[in-house]
Amino acid sequence: YLKIESKTKDLKWKIKNNVAKIEKLTKLIELRTAQKTKTEEEIVDVEQHMAELTAVREDENSAFLDAKKEDQDAIDLLTAAREVLGSFYKNHSIDMGPVQGSVKGAALAQEPEFKVSPDQAPEADFSDSGSHKGEAKGVVSIMTMIIEDLNDEIKNGMKAEEEAQLEYESQMDAAKKLKEELIAKKVSLEEAIAKREEDKSAEIELQTNNENELDDEMKYKASIKPDCDWIIGAFEKRAAARVSEMDGLAGAKEFLVGYQPPSQEASLLEQRQGAKPFDDAALAKVRFLGMRR
Repeated sequence: YLKIESKTKDLKWKIKNNVAKIEKLTKLIELRTAQKTKTEEEIVDVEQHMAELTAVREDENSAFLDAKKEDQDAIDLLTAAREVLGSFYKNHSIDMGPVQGSVKGAALAQEPEFKVSPDQAPEADFSDSGSHKGEAKGVVSIMTMIIEDLNDEIKNGMKAEEEAQLEYESQMDAAKKLKEELIAKKVSLEEAIAKREEDKSAEIELQTNNENELDDEMKYKASIKPDCDWIIGAFEKRAAARVSEMDGLAGAKEFLVGYQPPSQEASLLEQRQGAKPFDDAALAKVRFLGMRR
């Protein structure tokens, strides 16, 4: 009975520890799950940021290509017009002299030269093909400067495009690295959650086993309680009776120890009447209940 009582206390202590450990594992699982959810949200944010960077870069690149094409088309058109105009004067052996183009705005700053007063009425005579070579030279110079400006614009655009592409690649590399780190963190959290779930399941199973064993012990204790109670009650009564018996036997022993034999005449009388003689060694042979040898 006492063994059952000790075992039930031990099982109750184990169950208490099972409950505490399960609660701790539950909180850890909730914490890791919250961290996993936040990590997943961060991954989505990084992916969205990468998509936005790519969209902006594509728009910038498209605008650059469109502007470059427009500039190149304008250059091609102006170059063709300049060549046509130059070919005309070349075919007619008209020398326009050096064409200004390297110094921008020089041609625009020049005032047209008049051979006669601007207030004089024009003559009716028709001029030859070389009479307007000065004006043509100015137009060619303007075309040349515009072509140079467009080429500079294309070069500057290409440089800006290269810088923008390098910046985009740098940002994308950083975003990709961050995404990889977040994915690794997510995997680590998933593994931790799975491990804690296994530990929790094992602890729940252990708690169930302890509870079942405790239930069996309590049922067994309840089944033997009536007999144990009767035995305990009977033992108490028997112990009390044994004390009385021991007291009686102790008194008898003391009486016998202090016994004085009768006189010789009384002994002769007893012998005549057939009485057995007193055995002094009989006292040593007496065995009392509850006393060890």
